Amino acid sequence: MGLGKNDRERINVKEYVEQARTILVYGEYDVIVVGGGVAGVAAAIAAARNGASTLIIERFGYLGGTATASLMANINAFRNQVKPDGLQTSRGIAEELMVAMHKIRGLGEATSYAQEEYDIEQGELSYSYPIDVEKFKFVTLKTVHEAGAEILFHTYFSDVIMEDNIIKGIIVENKSGRSAIMGKVIVDASGDADVAYRAGAPFWHVQKDEAPRLVDCLMYRVTGFPTGERLPQSGPVAGHIMNVWGPAAEPINGADARELTQAEIDTRLKLYDHFEDVKKQRPYLKDAQIVDTGPLIGVRQTRFVEGEYQLQVEDVLSGRQFDDVIALCSSPIIHYYGYRRYLEHEGYDIPYRCLVPQKIDHLLVTGRCMSSDQPSYESWRAMAPIMSLGEAAGAAAALCVEDQTTPRALNVKKLQQRLKEQGAELGQSRS
Repeated sequence: MGLGKNDRERINVKEYVEQARTILVYGEYDVIVVGGGVAGVAAAIAAARNGASTLIIERFGYLGGTATASLMANINAFRNQVKPDGLQTSRGIAEELMVAMHKIRGLGEATSYAQEEYDIEQGELSYSYPIDVEKFKFVTLKTVHEAGAEILFHTYFSDVIMEDNIIKGIIVENKSGRSAIMGKVIVDASGDADVAYRAGAPFWHVQKDEAPRLVDCLMYRVTGFPTGERLPQSGPVAGHIMNVWGPAAEPINGADARELTQAEIDTRLKLYDHFEDVKKQRPYLKDAQIVDTGPLIGVRQTRFVEGEYQLQVEDVLSGRQFDDVIALCSSPIIHYYGYRRYLEHEGYDIPYRCLVPQKIDHLLVTGRCMSSDQPSYESWRAMAPIMSLGEAAGAAAALCVEDQTTPRALNVKKLQQRLKEQGAELGQSRS
């Protein structure tokens, strides 16, 4: 799918007919995961551990996505932030990565969220953890590599290979040129639903400020401030580094290259003025200096795929349970109502059908482009449940290959049993 007529007229684009050519096939895999953010990482680990030959492609030279490339260095929503918070709703691979970070002192000492502290040494995680970004790059890479998944860095997804409504593979671009990769099941963990969009799956998208949406911003890190005590109004702190919520971008379509570029320009040019304002509000930062900025502005939402089920805000607020549950969440709705709306229960179910796009077969969609309405997205978009969704998608993809079936026809009970065996929380621990 290319630019629509209105888009072409808006930016006055001339057209060029690209000549057909033969390209090399890079490889053939059971499962291809597009995108190496936290959802893609969990998907690749789960698919490989479940016996599928797995490839994960990522545009940067490291994994972690928004957590690393955009310096969104707080992993949130392992349980409800407020009471009742007795149920840890995100376990499995999400918990495994946090425990691995804890073992190498990769978790920060000060989160920016008020929360009850749980003892990670006793196998219970708190609501939120600041992370050392560099150590998270290491832990995610090590875990994916040891799971047996193949990794292809510095690679952009470009297009899909379709046979009627079945996705058979993808086209990628990298330093080696343009190539095809064939896969039995494709997991779209791109964040922007790039694969589903190219395949022709229906989706919805808030354009700029036409409706409530989460804003994008440039995160940055500072050093040179007092340590050893919990600082007022601080961002997440790991070691001697503090993450600061930086300049906000004007509302953009983050799936449009021109608008995304302009947002990068605008926020980076505001960076030092923004930090001067921050220092006036936080005197303890008067001698601090900016260490670095994220290579990528923090884009928080673009396309949402229309799945076999769309998660609704009523599901979130009521704590609804589904027969095809594949993940739980208990995180607050952070913006839609104009305040942080906490949940009055220990968690709601996310059904498998939200990962299955309408019309397109052999494709699963996971991460922040999953099928959802706006207010419910503002709850489950936190990184802990996102990793649970990725784990479910990866395990489902591997089971599809194992059972020689499609995601739409997958035996969900078998998937649920597999996820529980691997340590995921699907509500079995509810009181």
